[in-house]
Amino acid sequence: MKETVLKKSLELFIKNGFKSVTMDDIAKELGISKKTIYQHFSAKDELVKATVDYVFTSATDKMKSIAGNCKTPIHEHFEMKNCLGDLFGQNIQASTIYQFNKYYPKLAERIQQKKHENYDFTILRNLRDGVAQGYYRDDIDIDFVGKIFFASTTAFFNDEMFINLQSTQSIDELNYKLLEYHLRGIVTPKGLQILEQLLQKNQ
Repeated sequence: MKETVLKKSLELFIKNGFKSVTMDDIAKELGISKKTIYQHFSAKDELVKATVDYVFTSATDKMKSIAGNCKTPIHEHFEMKNCLGDLFGQNIQASTIYQFNKYYPKLAERIQQKKHENYDFTILRNLRDGVAQGYYRDDIDIDFVGKIFFASTTAFFNDEMFINLQSTQSIDELNYKLLEYHLRGIVTPKGLQILEQLLQKNQ
């Protein structure tokens, strides 16, 4: 039941925003009483924290299973993007995350710190592997490129300039464009062939 509540809460938070959804809404959607929810979570703040932790742990586990196990580092990027899309849904809006950052700043800061802890095994390792295997140029500054890519993905959730794009594009679409932008700037001719194939496949 606890995991069922977490999954339904995540669905509603993504759809309607973290501030808008109430414990009543979640209970109604699940067809249970609020009392049942309160047996597992004493307050909404605790439920939000548990939901975010559940998502982050699930995403991290998925990424760890993908890291280093794909055909190429370029394939790995697309697999990572797709697994996050499956977890969050294809239509999540940046405004939802923006609302979370605004109303739960301490929790948002905690998650951001956890993302930094995973930076090496996701972004930096991918760049090193790509250079070593000849898919990325060997003259790139790995540390600089890694930080730029990390900061760009974070900006989608914190910068109002990107929030405003949400009237026409979803987070998934923006992430796809960012991924293409990132990879086109660092691939070798060998890597470009792979990238073009994957872009065509994912259109």
